[in-house]
Amino acid sequence: MAVRFPRRRLLLVAAAVLMVGALVAVPIVRTNQHSPAETAIAATGPSSSCPNPSFVTTSRDNQGAGQDFGPYYLHNNMWNNHNGVYTMSVCDYGNWYEDVTQPKPGDNGVQAYPNVHKDYDNVPLTRIRSATFAATTPGDCPGCVYDVAFDVWIGDGLDNELMIWTDNSGQVPGGDKVGTVSFGGFTYDVWHQDGYTAYVSQVTQKSGTMPLADFFTDVVNRGWAPKATTWQVDYGVEIVSTAGHTRRFTFTDFAIQEG
Repeated sequence: MAVRFPRRRLLLVAAAVLMVGALVAVPIVRTNQHSPAETAIAATGPSSSCPNPSFVTTSRDNQGAGQDFGPYYLHNNMWNNHNGVYTMSVCDYGNWYEDVTQPKPGDNGVQAYPNVHKDYDNVPLTRIRSATFAATTPGDCPGCVYDVAFDVWIGDGLDNELMIWTDNSGQVPGGDKVGTVSFGGFTYDVWHQDGYTAYVSQVTQKSGTMPLADFFTDVVNRGWAPKATTWQVDYGVEIVSTAGHTRRFTFTDFAIQEG
């Protein structure tokens, strides 16, 4: 079972122990500057879609950096990292890639969630309609465990998380499977536990337009969103393991449609 930890970029990083569930909040400082060690390009070289990234950051220590790109924030977000190395290279909010070298962790939990996201001031869920997305995962990745997913924080704070998984390699959501739904021509398994809901696509979706409003309506109708607002909408990859090998995850489209 995946372990769910807070991912708010300015407030805290959680140091966690699987099954115990203890969280230790550690303040972090947001900065757009990084040391020479952090700016080292990964050994795999630039991406063909992003040959000249304007922001590159490498993290090993649960203090992943980030930077604003227009209305979005790119975040090399980690909070439970066990000896992994994560290099984020960004050309724009809809054009970036992550080179990951992550040995299998002892807790089998999610180690990091590199992502692009937009912050909101507790706006109604009805304001957000959809989001375009595109992601390419490693073609040859034996032993890899990850999921590519949207992540939406509902209501106040970190007590209610909604995820939509578009690609999955060996990962299992938290909670119990409670049914299926179909939105936008795709069927999703619905997993739920108190404070966490995951819609897991039954087939891999590499790109498209995610009808976020349909998922929001569903969680509200099920009574899982007592306060139907959000303060953050993310898209990225949850990493558990790349079996100690360097593997690349490429993101070539992201934009939220509101109205």
